[in-house]
Amino acid sequence: MDLALFDLDKTLICDDSSSLWLQWLVSQGYTSTATLQHHQRQMSTVTRYSDAPPDPHSVTRYLKDTLTPMRGYHCRTVSGWVERFVHRDIMPRLYPQARQQITWHRERGDMVALVSSSGEHLVMPIAKRLGIQQVFAVQPELNPDPLCFTGETLGDITFHQGTVERLKQWLAQPDTPKFAHTFAYSDSIFDLPLLEFVDRPTVVNGCQALRTLAEEKGWPSIDWLRHPVRQKVIS
Repeated sequence: MDLALFDLDKTLICDDSSSLWLQWLVSQGYTSTATLQHHQRQMSTVTRYSDAPPDPHSVTRYLKDTLTPMRGYHCRTVSGWVERFVHRDIMPRLYPQARQQITWHRERGDMVALVSSSGEHLVMPIAKRLGIQQVFAVQPELNPDPLCFTGETLGDITFHQGTVERLKQWLAQPDTPKFAHTFAYSDSIFDLPLLEFVDRPTVVNGCQALRTLAEEKGWPSIDWLRHPVRQKVIS
């Protein structure tokens, strides 16, 4: 059995799930336009760099900002919001080729995992809709009684090297299957540590920096489209 790791934002879907989530919260009146604008400014400073990833503390602050609107809300309440959000704003943005590639891996008997720097409260319901068994995402901290979001995070952040650390921890667990090969699909230079870690990396809709690296390293580099001409899966 092999392991296939799919990045979520701009790889499986054509947008950023955290930004879409905040836009949905604004549209429903659950948070303010000012919160969304603050998040967009933070995102700009995090994603704009040349050769090195941004400071990890900046990333942590940015990711915590995406959890702030849920602070104090019960998990059941947020879960109901997320179900509506995923149906309206995520599934229509799924690339058809992404679904085909997931199906190809599943038919081979591979384990499929979804990787994202968005929170588990968003990523796990998306994975469930796609029939994906394993998730690596940002873990929100929860108050135990009542079960409410604190607005903080737990453990390693699934971003850049943190994603690989989470993956290594999981692979080291005794109940994790032993995989013959590992695949990864991503659009982002931030996922370079993950792409270098696996046996078979594929760049999907890559940024220019990642496309250049893919050419240098001999990695496949492909484009997935919302309304594609018939296209084969990558095998």
